[in-house]
Amino acid sequence: MDFRQLESFVEIAKRNSFTKAAEHLFLSQPTLTGHIQALENKLGTALFNRAGKKITLTKAGELFYNHAVNMLNMREQAYFSLGQYQGRLAGELAIAASTVLQNYLLPRLLTEFNKKYPEITFELRRFDSEDVIAAIISGSMDFGFVGTSAAYPELEMTRLCADELVLIASPQESLAGGAAKRLTWDEIKDKKFIIRERGSATRELFVSALAAKGIDWEEINIVARVESPNTIKQCVRHGLGVAVLSRRVVEEEIELGLLQGFELADLDLVRQFYFLNHKNRVLDPISRAFKDFTRQYFS
Repeated sequence: MDFRQLESFVEIAKRNSFTKAAEHLFLSQPTLTGHIQALENKLGTALFNRAGKKITLTKAGELFYNHAVNMLNMREQAYFSLGQYQGRLAGELAIAASTVLQNYLLPRLLTEFNKKYPEITFELRRFDSEDVIAAIISGSMDFGFVGTSAAYPELEMTRLCADELVLIASPQESLAGGAAKRLTWDEIKDKKFIIRERGSATRELFVSALAAKGIDWEEINIVARVESPNTIKQCVRHGLGVAVLSRRVVEEEIELGLLQGFELADLDLVRQFYFLNHKNRVLDPISRAFKDFTRQYFS
């Protein structure tokens, strides 16, 4: 079976687009289309539903997808064996991460990994936690990093480290808390809140912590819903409202006096960060090296 045809099939399935797959593989669209037509002729079945601009896998395509990925990974295993003999490991990893992990945890991890494996490159994409999980299950990305646990039979989840959410306010905001920088919910419940978008693990933890205390989410005075933590920080600095974000996201601004930071003493706002991969996919050598490195890095 032609590996170029398999690569074309897998990339189209990952991206749901002939155009994006062609760009990624540096192929013309006629060449890519030719690969798929030849593969479908060889298999005797259509692999994609082509309804207008929307591209989806047929049932046969879904059945074939994991086999195609595993065949490509077996090829990489063969290359790896030769590469080890020659003293090198090269390739690309597709990594999906939620916002906090992409911005504040992965840069250091990837830098350290790159020092050990300088010929491995990365495609790093940001999603909310729900979409990271979906990307790993579908196989469109190799690995995922999220701030929430999830019970899916297809997923292997490795706990990495703990994280805590804190309340932030502008330096001009008058709040109690004292030197300990600790507040209770009753002391801030009437403030205007800037919150993360639906699907954000940060938001879901905040909602769950309030529910555990018997507080209705709908009772909060929400002034804005914002996707970007950096935008939230700027809004808080200028006095639009207060917000609850990961301590990792705001620790620099707190140290510089650009924001006030407070622990919410009566809410459980501690969570874990997780590393995800698909249980049923054969890991190629590059993926195996990254998985082992990541686990050791956080051990």
